[in-house]
Amino acid sequence: MMSYKIKLCSIPSFYGLLILLMFSSCSDDDSTTPTVESENKTTGFVSVGVTSSGNSVVKYFEELPTGTVDLSDGTDFISFFPTSVYDGAIFTRRTDGSPGISKIAVNAEGEFIEEGTIPLSGAASTVAVRDSLIGVCNDFANPDAITVFNPTTFEVTGSIDMSAGSVPDGAQQESLRFMFRGDDMFIPIRNVNGSFFMDFVVHQANLATNTFVGDTRREGDGSISIEFQNGSFGQRLTDAAGNLYIPDAGNIEDGGIAHINKVPVGSNEIDPTYIFQPALTLNPQNFLGLIFRDFTFLEGGKAIARVNSETPEAVLIILAASGGNPTPEQLAEIQSIIFEAETGVWCEIDVDAMTVIPIAGIPNFSLLQGAGGNVFEYNGDAYIPAFNAEEDAYYQWNPTTGTVSKAFVVTGVNSPRFFNLANDI
Repeated sequence: MMSYKIKLCSIPSFYGLLILLMFSSCSDDDSTTPTVESENKTTGFVSVGVTSSGNSVVKYFEELPTGTVDLSDGTDFISFFPTSVYDGAIFTRRTDGSPGISKIAVNAEGEFIEEGTIPLSGAASTVAVRDSLIGVCNDFANPDAITVFNPTTFEVTGSIDMSAGSVPDGAQQESLRFMFRGDDMFIPIRNVNGSFFMDFVVHQANLATNTFVGDTRREGDGSISIEFQNGSFGQRLTDAAGNLYIPDAGNIEDGGIAHINKVPVGSNEIDPTYIFQPALTLNPQNFLGLIFRDFTFLEGGKAIARVNSETPEAVLIILAASGGNPTPEQLAEIQSIIFEAETGVWCEIDVDAMTVIPIAGIPNFSLLQGAGGNVFEYNGDAYIPAFNAEEDAYYQWNPTTGTVSKAFVVTGVNSPRFFNLANDI
């Protein structure tokens, strides 16, 4: 819209003075309702869900939701996949589906506004923010480089060449997640074609110099690949002492056991003597689906994760009937049962004692079908999703007292996630 400005110098001085007096008078009359500058929200809650057509629906809440919440009337985006929140801003892939990343804020009216974009040559799968000066993202069109940007100005400030990193089989690497520990950044990789390696490979860069530093790995047995835990995000992976814990997903299809890998403080290498397999620890008799997901440390220092608790009885019956050698049809049935079985439980994880304790009061869910949701914190409590055949609900858990209660139920979208704008992740 074109705007026009009146130039008082072009008006005879008498009329110019009269107009100024009139504006002055109006200003005195309106002094009881001063103009307040619009400011973006830095508190409140944002939900992100997926519609049946695959688009995203995003909604802002001034207060923590209660009761049953319909998310279908939020704001529609082609894509909205946050992987970092910092200082009230949400960092995500470009919301119009084009290559690049976006910085999204919530304005004073509760509306989502795009404060800036960084175009890329190809799609970006993840973006992470360390502080007000440093953020990073990947670019599928240039997989050997990591883009560095300033989260405040949202301008590109540099690039890190990762081509010197060791990549198995001479493959081209893809950065899957960015984990910060001071100036050190750890980056699990896979083949850019989407496949994983026989070893779990983690590259390292230095953010003070924007240079590649080295790599470390958890060696596999050479028979199956080791997958990364796709979908995980955030920076809650270090304990109070500064030890870094990097989860892998094992190998769901071939029975590989998922691990928590430890990079001790003062070291850049995965500790080969630290062997922690949460699903097997929880149930040593469980021999299928030995996986866990969404490992994270809470603000108070406790760690939690979703853990698969058992092999479904129906699977055991099929295996017994087949004599341990199931047919292709039986294998397909086994996979279907495991996929839908609600054997996932939220657990408290002690990384020092290597214990896994279920959190009582939170219902089971299917860990393979798509557990949905994500943990967020508010006023010292953790809000934990448990989505199952009955309902999609978030539960309030106090890590100190252990008390659990249902916080709210969500409807209207698939896989709804919630973010507390006041939490940097």
